[in-house]
Amino acid sequence: MAGQKSSLRLIAAGGGPPQGFYHAGIEIRLDPGALTYWRMPGGAGVPPIFSFEGSVNAAAIAVSYPAPMRIDEDGTEAFGYRGSVTFPLHVTPKDAARPVLLAVTLSYAVCARICLPAKAEARLTLDPALEASAASEGATAIAAAEAEVPLRLTPQQRDAKVAIDRDKTASLPTWRLSTNGDVEDLFAEAPRGWYFETRKLSRPGEFLIVAVEKPHGDGEAPVPVILTLKSERQSYEFSVDLDAASTP
Repeated sequence: MAGQKSSLRLIAAGGGPPQGFYHAGIEIRLDPGALTYWRMPGGAGVPPIFSFEGSVNAAAIAVSYPAPMRIDEDGTEAFGYRGSVTFPLHVTPKDAARPVLLAVTLSYAVCARICLPAKAEARLTLDPALEASAASEGATAIAAAEAEVPLRLTPQQRDAKVAIDRDKTASLPTWRLSTNGDVEDLFAEAPRGWYFETRKLSRPGEFLIVAVEKPHGDGEAPVPVILTLKSERQSYEFSVDLDAASTP
């Protein structure tokens, strides 16, 4: 379905649900120069909103997000995608012997010189009788998108990969994150009212995390933050509690 500066379609890898779910995806293609946003859009923009109302024989539908890029929008940092993006879906049927009618309504924003709200609908039948083909266009696109989805780390895996230390000399609550991996960028997601900036340092694998906004009358308790580290080989994400009290 085509809209303002973008088009949307549903794709599938084909075949039945051998792992208990179908591999599908929502593909957005953007006009040259246009962008759309990640689940945490940065300093501007709005995240996509997915609705699967109208789907038939679907017990559960899980959406994944490929790691975003950092985009400069006239001095404001946005997190999102250019060119195209495919959001992988895992669609679990209620009855694996029957087809699933997958219906999606997606509300999102498309920005070029100006930002425009977009809304698109699409439907696709996932049939267990169809044979899967790893070389099909849908299977190839979905596999590529799933490879860009960050791997979720357990607390033990997180502690083995990264070190996060409070910078006691900074005027704002600030942490230094260090990792041995080849990390391109770092993104932080926090509860409503909080905003954490992330900055790449000159030394490879090192970043600053700075709490630049917090809710009025709050800020003393540890803040649950999701950190996403983007890497060309394997991105990953994890949860961590950051104590944003004014004095460490």
